[in-house]
Amino acid sequence: MPRNEPADALPQVVSWLAALWGIELLDHLLTPMLVSGAAIGQDGFLDVVLGLHPWNHAEPLVPQLAWGVVGLFCAPLLHAGWGHLIANSLALTMLGLVSFRYSSRLTYTAISYAMVTSAVLTWLIAPPQTVHVGVSGVIFGLVGFLIANGILRRGCMSVLIALGVLLLYGGALAGMVPHYAGENVSWQMHLGGFIGGLAASWRVRKQAE
Repeated sequence: MPRNEPADALPQVVSWLAALWGIELLDHLLTPMLVSGAAIGQDGFLDVVLGLHPWNHAEPLVPQLAWGVVGLFCAPLLHAGWGHLIANSLALTMLGLVSFRYSSRLTYTAISYAMVTSAVLTWLIAPPQTVHVGVSGVIFGLVGFLIANGILRRGCMSVLIALGVLLLYGGALAGMVPHYAGENVSWQMHLGGFIGGLAASWRVRKQAE
């Protein structure tokens, strides 16, 4: 399969960002209409209902299993406020443009892996009474994917991309480590996404770009 034309990357990233911003706007509109701020604390209505809840939440296991499945698909689309969304949008734009331009097909594989591994790891090991939202698991998945490609594929473009990503986002990898990630940061989603990106790169290492 031929490499994507450069113009193909921008519409895909813009469409994704438009969806994220539209959902966040909807969350801000729905929250004051449906619940009181005291009822949900700092989180929006959609965050609480559709976010990823760990299995050891105070509810019975079966509802948590259902919540885990819902969170798998919905958590990457939700954000804990505009600041959270803006920060993730900047990273997603840069990494998305690079990765989609490199290979749209392989990028979607990396995104799929990152979504699953970030959700599963968070569901399994995150502390109780927490809700996890944000596209940062996918972002860390793209970081892992692009860095691993430079090692596994060893092509000139792959290596250059890996070095650039490592230079720009190497410091952010501390966000995968407890006590270094910062307060109210889901290091579990970061770590799970990064693992998914590495796994995706290994899985497609012999496939055409």
